[in-house]
Amino acid sequence: MRISEEQVKEWTQNPVTIALKDLCNQEIDRIATTPPSIMMVEGEPMKTHENIVELEARERCWIEWATFLEGDWEYLLEVDENE
Repeated sequence: MRISEEQVKEWTQNPVTIALKDLCNQEIDRIATTPPSIMMVEGEPMKTHENIVELEARERCWIEWATFLEGDWEYLLEVDENE
C-alpha cells in the first residue's frame, strides 16, 4: 500500500506529531549537550567507550525518529535487495 503525499502532509502537520517531534528534538539537544566527562569511567576505558557508543547510538535513533515525524520516510521504506 502506497501512502500519498497528502496523507504524509496531513500526518506531519497533526498536533500530536508536532509534539512528538518536539520531544525528539529536545532529546537530541540533551544528548548533544551532554558533557563528555559524564561518560568517562576512571580506570575503565572500555566502559567509557561503551558509554560514548551508547550515547551516539541513541542520538542517531532520535534523529531517525525526528526525520520520520517530519515526513521523510525514505529510510523506513527502503527495500533490502537481499530479502
